[in-house]
Amino acid sequence: MKLVSFGPPGAEEPGVLVRPDALLPLRGSGFAGGWSEILSCWPAAEPLVRAAAARPREGDLVPLAGTRLGPPVPRPGTVVAIGFNYPAHGDEVLGAPRPPGEPIVFLKPASSVCGPADAIVCPPETRQLDYEVELAVVIGRGGQRIPAAEALEHVAGYMVANDVTARDIAFGAGIDHPLLFQIARAKGAPSFCPTGPWLVTPDEFAAAGAGLRLWVNGELRQQDSTASMAVGVAGLIESVSRSMALRPGDILLTGTPPGCGFQLDPPCFLADGDVVEAEIDGLGRMRSPVVAHALLERI
Repeated sequence: MKLVSFGPPGAEEPGVLVRPDALLPLRGSGFAGGWSEILSCWPAAEPLVRAAAARPREGDLVPLAGTRLGPPVPRPGTVVAIGFNYPAHGDEVLGAPRPPGEPIVFLKPASSVCGPADAIVCPPETRQLDYEVELAVVIGRGGQRIPAAEALEHVAGYMVANDVTARDIAFGAGIDHPLLFQIARAKGAPSFCPTGPWLVTPDEFAAAGAGLRLWVNGELRQQDSTASMAVGVAGLIESVSRSMALRPGDILLTGTPPGCGFQLDPPCFLADGDVVEAEIDGLGRMRSPVVAHALLERI
């Protein structure tokens, strides 16, 4: 299944994409709340969602054309992100292979999440707005200390994400001053986590070996495969859940490959008017315009 949220920002409703051109709202099928509420009881709700999607009534369908898709999970509990999970990306940033150890974990606020076609808003505090295409995993069954052998049973689905980052804020004091890193500030602004266009359930997507790509204004900037991840989805869930409880609706960002704007020679950052497209095989493509914060306030 392809699970969607649709409607105005902040008032999205849950639905299922039942045809390439139409979605089925779940509210009319007896489901209350949004995806956060439905995912909270996902093992019981999933068969009911599948049954509703299998027999949609034509009069209940909403055309996809002209309908705003929001983030598939508009109000996640926690957005957990992984740093340097693609060795080539880490080597370029650190100048040497990352020492062995647990995956690097940081958090993004839920308020950073936005939809697949929503604007990425560039705050006035940064001149180095950057992109990171990532495979996102949504938790469907919570737990702590989840063994890798059981981890994929806890996954509700997968989607495309862009871990937008203000590099000058993150590394303002330089890579040699880690105590002065401002990761949360650099990655936490509203619109800094586009997700979508839909949440694809595990029966329709194989996380291992999927191609990732990102373009800026039509120029291919990132291209790799999830096969390059140092730690796969099951291993990440096992590792992260040793440090924190994972809950239904939580989002896990699995890291980005090389090719970010700050890694180019010369560096090339996002600016007002740019268009960022992020795609993963089997999960679809997002298309995000970049808008300056001051310009947005005048609209």
